[in-house]
Amino acid sequence: MSVIKIKKLLIPIFSLFFLLLITSTCTADFNVTPRELNITMSNEFINGNTSKEIIVINNDNDKSVNISWYLSDPEPISSMRANKTTIPDLNWIDLEPKWQIIPANSYAIFYIHLNIPEIFENFDKSWESWITFKSETTGFINIEHAVRFYIDTPVNTCILEDKTQSNGSIENILIIAVVAFLIIMFIILILKFFIIKK
Repeated sequence: MSVIKIKKLLIPIFSLFFLLLITSTCTADFNVTPRELNITMSNEFINGNTSKEIIVINNDNDKSVNISWYLSDPEPISSMRANKTTIPDLNWIDLEPKWQIIPANSYAIFYIHLNIPEIFENFDKSWESWITFKSETTGFINIEHAVRFYIDTPVNTCILEDKTQSNGSIENILIIAVVAFLIIMFIILILKFFIIKK
């Protein structure tokens, strides 16, 4: 056989071997919902369980799958949604459970917890991070599913309250000054009246 014929024969053999390798070494088939999740804090910071949940579904008919998760900033950064920034500390986000073995044709729920410090720098922010789920069974191809996670923190109501209180204080001072002025004017008029009478 010529070299060209051997090469022509090897190409389909290697292609078939590669396909077999891929199909036999893929991790379990699973899916994640929702793909995007938003937490908006209107009046105060949410700490602890946010009541937001992510459902991971095992689509495999035969095998269970061990699912875990990790947090990351959007990669690449250019893929981040408009008007969003990265969260200063990914440790402020947590999910329960840390991992879950999901039986065939079943699902697991992961709950989101937050622990964001209530400091001036964290008010009125719009952050984006990615929660990525992966199978702990490693193979030639490892399937991962990322959920875009948005956090909108509240406007600093303390500053608004301070401004309101300071405006209220100024108004009180003005009222007291006007009343004091009127009392003094009234006393002066009474004194003038008595002086003129005498």
